[in-house]
Amino acid sequence: MRATALALLALFAPLGLRAEPKLAGGPMSVPRNLVASGGGLSSGGGLNLDSVVGENSVSTASGAGFATSPGLMSLIAQPGSVTSITAVTKDTGTLALSWVSPGLDGFAGNVVAGFYRIDASSDPLHAFDPTVFVTEFATAAAAGSTQTYALTGLLANTTYYSRIYLSDARKVVSETSAPSVESSLARVPAAPAFTGVAASSVTISWTLPAGGAEGFNLDASSTNFLGGAVVSSRTPSGTVVTLTVAGLLPATTYFFNLGSLNWQGQGDFASVLTTVTLPGGVPPILNLAVAGDALNRRATLTWTTPAFPNAAGVTILVSTNPIAASLTGGTTYPLGTVFADGSVVESTAPTSSYVQAALALDATAYFSLYSRDATNAYSVAVSTFLVLDLPPMAPAGLQGALPSGATAFLLNWAGVASNLDGSGFAQPSSPTAWELDHYDVYRATGIVSANWVWIGSAPASALAYAAAVPVPGAEYYYRVVSRDAFPGGLSDSAMAIDTFGDLWAVHPDLITRLEIPAALAGVVLAGGNPSGKPLLVRASDRPQDLSGQVVKSALFSPVASPTNQPVVLPISGAGYAVALHYAVMGGFITPSSVDAAAANSPENLSAYYVAGSKAAQIYGRVDPVAQEVQIQSGLVGNYQVRTVLRNAAFNFDVSGISNRAITPNGDGLNDTVVFTFDNSHDSAFSGRVYDVRGRYVSDMAPGPVAGASLSWDAKSGGRVVPHGVYIYEIRAEGKTFDGTVVVIR
Repeated sequence: MRATALALLALFAPLGLRAEPKLAGGPMSVPRNLVASGGGLSSGGGLNLDSVVGENSVSTASGAGFATSPGLMSLIAQPGSVTSITAVTKDTGTLALSWVSPGLDGFAGNVVAGFYRIDASSDPLHAFDPTVFVTEFATAAAAGSTQTYALTGLLANTTYYSRIYLSDARKVVSETSAPSVESSLARVPAAPAFTGVAASSVTISWTLPAGGAEGFNLDASSTNFLGGAVVSSRTPSGTVVTLTVAGLLPATTYFFNLGSLNWQGQGDFASVLTTVTLPGGVPPILNLAVAGDALNRRATLTWTTPAFPNAAGVTILVSTNPIAASLTGGTTYPLGTVFADGSVVESTAPTSSYVQAALALDATAYFSLYSRDATNAYSVAVSTFLVLDLPPMAPAGLQGALPSGATAFLLNWAGVASNLDGSGFAQPSSPTAWELDHYDVYRATGIVSANWVWIGSAPASALAYAAAVPVPGAEYYYRVVSRDAFPGGLSDSAMAIDTFGDLWAVHPDLITRLEIPAALAGVVLAGGNPSGKPLLVRASDRPQDLSGQVVKSALFSPVASPTNQPVVLPISGAGYAVALHYAVMGGFITPSSVDAAAANSPENLSAYYVAGSKAAQIYGRVDPVAQEVQIQSGLVGNYQVRTVLRNAAFNFDVSGISNRAITPNGDGLNDTVVFTFDNSHDSAFSGRVYDVRGRYVSDMAPGPVAGASLSWDAKSGGRVVPHGVYIYEIRAEGKTFDGTVVVIR
């Protein structure tokens, strides 16, 4: 306002007015009867000027040309505005406000005999004005000093909006005021009580206080809040009326403060009862065990969870590095939580087993398990680790040669570049030691129940080995086994080869076996079979087939290297020899569900070749001394021994026909028809084919099962016969068996 007054004085300068300030703050005198030459005001203009520029009297100017009447001009300043209001203390019905006093003239000059006006309302739309107030009181304060005033009679947990105005003795009021937005405190929670006490947590419940609250806070101290750590817990809203403080020490006295919170997070606390936590803590799990399934890349953990109050589950951390993370009591760790060491929370379920899938081979998987109660108190960790390892695939394309007069059998094979299941090494040309470390070479003097003796090793990069022959001319058997560096690691089922060049696939019972004679051994080479890859033939057991009349089931599986994909070997007459061992217990062939007479009679055993859901009876020769059923066959696959009531003589029926329709187009499917029969006495037999008019067409050829099968390739004189129906005729022991087949072209 002082600037305004000076501006008014400046207005008179063109009119020849002069203002001389009074010294020491006294009245400012203005000379009388001053006339303005050339002025724009005429006599009788009636101009009256009232100026407030200080604290002096008012002079009047009037008349022609502008003249002032005798007297003084009063200059009065406006008080400054309050710029900030804070609440220094609060209660449920009181707000103690604090502010800095402005000056009499803006922020300068002390206030003497002044007044403060305070307006406050809980209505956020309240219209504030200096003329509206809830209280007014006199004041005398130095500019810049701190002022306080307590608003009383307020509602609890309620927001109040306030403004403060300063006036001087003449009630000239400051223009505005900074706003204040403060909430009174909520009333203390009603009827607090302990509703749960555990070893590491305490739960307190209460009822809502009058006026409500925006939330609640619970503090716990083992030192009655005289130093030491304070553990706290807070509700998410003002409607939750129970709180649990976790992470406490067992068997310890704790003091608790429970407080209601307003929206500003300020609390009104009430001390509640003291309690002692229960002894002990959350017990750890027991009997942790881990089992690996390398083929399916998974690990199964099992354990026992001891009984304890409020048990909530088991938190499992999994990592590919040693786990250094620890869990903090009272903290929830959801699935997928990742710790600084890279470990991840993979399960929090209340179970006693867990399966971790998608694990990597030859990498350590670490596990840490924590028991947990409902307050998220955790036991100490129980940990374990696991490495999944598959042995390398056995060498495929095994071959051997014994030069005349030589004392060393020269073994060679295709290099191994994959695991047992065909999954490739990371670097096939330079595998790690845990993938392939070396080859072990073994020798035996027999193939049945062989006693394999280690005779040497070859490096992982080797493809050949010269094995010693102790007695030249004697028959020996050799195996080359792939090994990795995994401690106690297993090996794939390796084939064997004898010094005559015959290949062998031996069943886990060490007796059942498939022989590929030297003349056909090239079938396992990349150039000797349709797959174009080196092959390995594994022999495995099929115990799931042992039901009903089946007493033995063995699978001979040709697979390609390095992919381990199954392949089909071409039929080579009856060149493969299969021996199927059967068990005898207490004089009975086992297992068997047929009548005792059949089960006790080896002559009632018959071999079957199984392809999918179809089983073809191929009979075979029974050796009761060796407890074997022996077959000469051109088929490699699933063979079974079944107990049946066999005829004592030659026998054939339509179940021995491989297919009733022949499609001789050279695609390898149904190009021939095979007739298999029971010839337990090795009787002579023959077979012919006739057309429907009874005219001779062709003799049958030996079939894939030596001494028990015939075949026809739908040809006559080397040429494929016309399509149509043809009659087959099989003769043996003075019997004739006939029927029809169809040629489709």
